[in-house]
Amino acid sequence: MIGVMVTFEAQNFSQDTWSDLVSGFDGLSLLQTWEHAEAKAQTGPWGVERGIFKIDGKTVGAAQAMIRTLPLIGGGLVWINRGPLWHSADIPFADLVAALKATYVDQRGFYLRIAPPLPGDDSFIPAATLTDEPGWASAMLDLSPSVEDLRQGLKQKWRNGLNKAERSGFEVEEGTDDALFTAFLDAHTEFSDAKGFATSVTPDFLRSLNDLSLEVGKLYTLVARLDGKVAGSALIARYGDTGEYLAGNTTDAGRRLNAGQLLLWRAVETLKHQGHRRFDLGGMDEVLTPKGIYRFKEGLGGIPYRLAPELELGGDSLRGRLVRWRVNKARAGS
Repeated sequence: MIGVMVTFEAQNFSQDTWSDLVSGFDGLSLLQTWEHAEAKAQTGPWGVERGIFKIDGKTVGAAQAMIRTLPLIGGGLVWINRGPLWHSADIPFADLVAALKATYVDQRGFYLRIAPPLPGDDSFIPAATLTDEPGWASAMLDLSPSVEDLRQGLKQKWRNGLNKAERSGFEVEEGTDDALFTAFLDAHTEFSDAKGFATSVTPDFLRSLNDLSLEVGKLYTLVARLDGKVAGSALIARYGDTGEYLAGNTTDAGRRLNAGQLLLWRAVETLKHQGHRRFDLGGMDEVLTPKGIYRFKEGLGGIPYRLAPELELGGDSLRGRLVRWRVNKARAGS
């Protein structure tokens, strides 16, 4: 679309309006949903801004930004994670980036960081300065095959573990009611504290995310009990046509009897039954993901993917250099 100007307009959106808008875009992730941003704002030092891309008055895309401002001197960080989203391959990614730069860098003096929802292969044209941060890596399981074929696609050792779990007498309860969700949070907190895990997926954030979600998108909880005691639990996010594994935990007894395999497989069956087309395993990075977790998720047979590296704009000014330094320092310590 040579010679066509793309503009970006920040607007206020209700949850319903934003959800309806972004559900029509390919590449939608949990990070671009209304409830995720609002939960981050409720539980951390973030503001939220949403906007649409237009060509000749027609909406062609959207982006949700998390914002942290610098006190006294102005500016700050604009962080767009898994965005922007847009309709047509005829609109170059560079045109959307230029519109974001005009709004946030040129007009308002922010440092802009973008983690685009694009494949990190040879087809990716950066359109801005590449950072040293690699793109998000995970795996996606196609839910269109039959349940029988999906089970056949499991890695042999993983399937054997599932068979063992199914013979072990677990009682699995699943759904969206608050008692189940609270049981997950209690187990998640105990597990994280015992393992010393530092995570941004805190109980407060998850509670806020669930409270803010529309009924159709409430977090889906699965809890496995053995002799009446919780042996493992898992939490699944649902948005658009996708389910995503958010977090899971098992006790020592649950691990010995493969409760994790049983819970993840039940999640696959449920998501397929609910009409979802894909199941994202919620992070599978050969370098960053702990080996045990990586192997556990790998056994489900999803297709690995890695997105494009993060981009930056506005890092040349004094304020921009300061914000970039703070961002890189925070990343190095995480």
